[in-house]
Amino acid sequence: MKKILLVEDDLLLRKGLKTMIEMRGQFSVDADTGSGIEAVRLFEMRRPDIVVLDLRLPDIPGTEVLRQMKKLAPDIPVVSLTVCEENELLFQALAHGANAYVLKGSGPEELFLGIHYALKKEVFISPKLAQVIVSDYLLVNHHRNSLPPLHDLTPREKQIVRLIIEGKKSKEIAQILCISIKTVNKHRSNILVKLGIHNLAELRQRKMYVFGGVTEFDSQTSVR
Repeated sequence: MKKILLVEDDLLLRKGLKTMIEMRGQFSVDADTGSGIEAVRLFEMRRPDIVVLDLRLPDIPGTEVLRQMKKLAPDIPVVSLTVCEENELLFQALAHGANAYVLKGSGPEELFLGIHYALKKEVFISPKLAQVIVSDYLLVNHHRNSLPPLHDLTPREKQIVRLIIEGKKSKEIAQILCISIKTVNKHRSNILVKLGIHNLAELRQRKMYVFGGVTEFDSQTSVR
């Protein structure tokens, strides 16, 4: 029987999930918690077969919990559980090593599908969200020829684009890159002009296009 570490801050939902999982007969909830900090401690101590992890936790972000777990034991699969249908959170979870991404409103069968594929070390994404991603991807490719090329950006501008897409503010970007806020703002202005957009909100709306281009960035553009 596979042992599960269940991490969910809503106590009633956590109890419901625990009952539902154990009624399946294939799994036992070896430990459960609503705290990200406690989840990492239990993960290190118990070493479960799989983790079901809510990405919205009260003490630390679920993506940070995921990152720490994968650092401790990268082979233990993690199923991300969330109400959020935003692509950006999905990308962050996958980047940190999530094996499955399941929407809470999808029903029990999708959760068990996520667990099934995660245990096989395969990726599973709730079909509802997968359809949104595919639609965005097809739209971007349809318009790709009309979009300004990302290679027109300098290496520093590419670094700043990535940080903006990750939600960083000018002050945070300045600290990360060890430059002044004034310099960050100057780069931001240049980026908007080169990409033919009017504001940062528009840049974030085009994150599928930008993330697609980021994969082609020179290795020197990665933030250390």
